[in-house]
Amino acid sequence: MSFLSFTPQETKALIFLLLALLIGSGITLYKRSHLQFAPELIIEKNDLTVGDGQKTENQLNPPPARTKVNVNQASASELERVPGLGPKLSRRIVEYREANGTFQKLEDLIKIQGIGPKSLEKIKDYLMVE
Repeated sequence: MSFLSFTPQETKALIFLLLALLIGSGITLYKRSHLQFAPELIIEKNDLTVGDGQKTENQLNPPPARTKVNVNQASASELERVPGLGPKLSRRIVEYREANGTFQKLEDLIKIQGIGPKSLEKIKDYLMVE
């Protein structure tokens, strides 16, 4: 098995490269599972138009909100930018607010069909009540 033998310098270089790969993979996994870790590092797709003039996915689905959205003032389209809130939930939030008045605290969002404790936990870092 002479093809697997490395010099001491090659072994050190190989160990260094493997450690760099493992550390980089760990950081990537952490950033993907903790979106609030560094929102300024989120890479967005380019807003390009397809050859026939159709809008790309990024133009149809706006990028996530980078600042906290006030649930008492935001429109449905502004709420859609919050990761975890789609068009239906955003519309329900606005309809609830119009029918019942402003939210006093973020936990009041649980009164909306489709938002439970788990989903509130995921979206609360992107929302605020004023």
